[in-house]
Amino acid sequence: MKSHYRAVVIGGGVVGASTLYHLAKMGWNDVGLVEKIEYTSGSTWHAAGLLPLFNMSYSVGKIHKYSVDLYQSLEEETGQHVSFHKTGNLRLARNQERMDEYKRYCGTASTIGVPFEMIGPAEIKNLWPFAKVDDLVGALFHPDDGHVAPVDVTMALLKGARANGAETYSEVEVTAMAQKPNDEWV
Repeated sequence: MKSHYRAVVIGGGVVGASTLYHLAKMGWNDVGLVEKIEYTSGSTWHAAGLLPLFNMSYSVGKIHKYSVDLYQSLEEETGQHVSFHKTGNLRLARNQERMDEYKRYCGTASTIGVPFEMIGPAEIKNLWPFAKVDDLVGALFHPDDGHVAPVDVTMALLKGARANGAETYSEVEVTAMAQKPNDEWV
């Protein structure tokens, strides 16, 4: 392990691995990541890995779409399986107010490029035969929603970061940090 890096990411879970991956992809090859135990041994190993595209916020929606697109291409880029499963998502509406909310969301989704369909009870029943639809007004369907295995995604992000010049270390605990007068951290 070197004594000096342009940046060091502390934490080897999915967030730390993603940070390192994106720094390395931006050309920051003098970067490292340290994890005090094993990669994914914190909260990542028990995360659900859900990938919902529904979000009323334009900026958060863009992040969600970027993540789904990234996870679909990460396996090909790194050769590391990410266990991406595109299952789709039905958001059911029992009243017109909820359908109106979904219609407002559709403008955001269209701008971001998120595929969706507004569907009625018959289409709901077609997609989900066990659904009770007699009290539903309709639904918003996202065909690209799905889930990943967070541990697999983390390992793929770390592999991609290493392929772009980053270094990673497990079983390295950060015990102290201090900022020097020249704004460097030690």
